[in-house]
Amino acid sequence: MSENPQHPNNLTPNEYQELAIDSAIHPALIKANFSHIAGTTAYDYLFISKDLPRTNTGRIASGYLKRYAHAEHGGWWVSGLDPHKNWEPMEWGRFKPTYPRIDEKGKFVKYESPPKTPNRVTYFDIPDCIWDKVAKRYGIKRYNSPLALRLRDRLHPLNFWEWVLAHPEIPIILCEGEKKAAALLSLGFVAIALPGIWNGRVGKKDFDERLHPDLLPLAQPGRKFQILFDHETKTKTRWAVFQATIRTGKAVEAAGCQCEVITLPGPEKGVDDFASARKMDADVLLTAIINDARLLDDYRRSFHISHRGLSSKYKPHVRVNVKYLSDAIKLPKSGLVVLSSDMGTGKTELMRKWRSEHPNVRFLNNGHRVNLLKNLSERLQTEMYSSLSYGDLAKVTALSITIDSLHKLNTEALEYGCVFIDGAIRCLGNHGNQSVHT
Repeated sequence: MSENPQHPNNLTPNEYQELAIDSAIHPALIKANFSHIAGTTAYDYLFISKDLPRTNTGRIASGYLKRYAHAEHGGWWVSGLDPHKNWEPMEWGRFKPTYPRIDEKGKFVKYESPPKTPNRVTYFDIPDCIWDKVAKRYGIKRYNSPLALRLRDRLHPLNFWEWVLAHPEIPIILCEGEKKAAALLSLGFVAIALPGIWNGRVGKKDFDERLHPDLLPLAQPGRKFQILFDHETKTKTRWAVFQATIRTGKAVEAAGCQCEVITLPGPEKGVDDFASARKMDADVLLTAIINDARLLDDYRRSFHISHRGLSSKYKPHVRVNVKYLSDAIKLPKSGLVVLSSDMGTGKTELMRKWRSEHPNVRFLNNGHRVNLLKNLSERLQTEMYSSLSYGDLAKVTALSITIDSLHKLNTEALEYGCVFIDGAIRCLGNHGNQSVHT
């Protein structure tokens, strides 16, 4: 097969679209880790186990050839580096067939792992441009000095994961699926792909359950692992994700590491879908979401299968089932309004529209994170408190200021027509059910 002149490693246009556009994966990561395979070559990748039944001639038994015949039609393959073999390329990987087979339950098998082989985890081969993004995000120099780099290269080329090992202060995100880990790495987060939500741990519950052996090399004392699984809406699936998260988290803590849980707001299911949909805003939004990760015990206490509103005591006056609040409601002229809604559902857009309709009303915007407040300041057309002198804070008619800096305002002398407090309440309900309390 001749190589596709437009896309690396023989990837088809549809496969490249899925990875680069639909999943927001950096082209350099795609080139280093993903490839298209087809024909009988697919068997060489999938049939790596010595335990597969074979004929006297050594040929794979006809039952397996028949079961995996669909692989000959092609698909993309991804594999990473082996932490137990000096970070050499791993033989195990995962295959996404163009035409998936149907299992005994009548469901499509979207991803194939080598049969009769224990599941592994995927440590991506990290190109320099991604390495630089990670180093910049965590404020860590890649090398101590040019001389150290030259000596290191002469004896043994420095590997990204060895560098991560040398910096246990860098948190590691565990997520379900290679595309999701690659999307996070593309933004400069360190992520490892699990083939499924249950594959970060091995063994039986309350007996010998422990962290997956592939994760142990990075499970240094005090290292922080963050679990980021999909945003689910079905009760049964949410319960499974909760159980897998708790048990994986316990295995992380048993290995002497810290564990936090990151929850996506929706409506996008996976973090790759989220990054693709939010485009230029993905970095800022995901940084805020990841910074708001909860400790494992906090996550356990906060989990509820049934839908919960803002509170059980105060019922919402209006409940809407829409993607964006700004398309469905209009704010009242006075009173206290509480919006209980997930991130990305149009709360800021609703305030932006209100600001454009009331340009002369004194407006105060409160937030708890400086970077998010700067973004809000631009969208809501306010002055940013950090760019003003102390004496000018009271003079502006529209101001964005952090909660911690409110004491700088002479509140007795100031009156505002509207005060917007961003992020006052964390909503744990399902996306699509937004609440308005007045």
